[in-house]
Amino acid sequence: MARPWKIVDLDPNENLKTCLHKIVLTRLQETFLYEQGTIKGEDIEPLHDMRVAARRLRAILRIFRECFPKKKLKKQDERLQGLIRSLGAVRERDVFIGLLEDKKRTLTQREGKVVDLLLARERNTRLSLRKRLLSELRKLQRTHYAVTFSQFLKETL
Repeated sequence: MARPWKIVDLDPNENLKTCLHKIVLTRLQETFLYEQGTIKGEDIEPLHDMRVAARRLRAILRIFRECFPKKKLKKQDERLQGLIRSLGAVRERDVFIGLLEDKKRTLTQREGKVVDLLLARERNTRLSLRKRLLSELRKLQRTHYAVTFSQFLKETL
């Protein structure tokens, strides 16, 4: 898991809105840094890192929800939550598939065949969930979510 980015130029003597803007913008940039790796899908780590970063972003928004207009925050939060759900569904399959593969190494050949069937089913499910995730990412790209979110920050903080 990637460590959270350090917040550059964070000064505790600045007002809350200035600090919060820096924190949220950094978490937003961190989240979408992993987007291309997640889309490529060659490695499971960018997906995991994107999910963790998105959850960090959402946590900050929830902690400081009183600093944002309720309706505007709700709209941003719903989009972010949709992304987190899609990432989480694929990530859960990745973890389960990894556990099955590890378990299979300790089984007899006959027992391994049963696990192979389960692995095939889980990989197929993962593929379906990944398609949904890619659709969600395309939707966020089409609506310029990262730009819209940055504008939301600029307008509200």
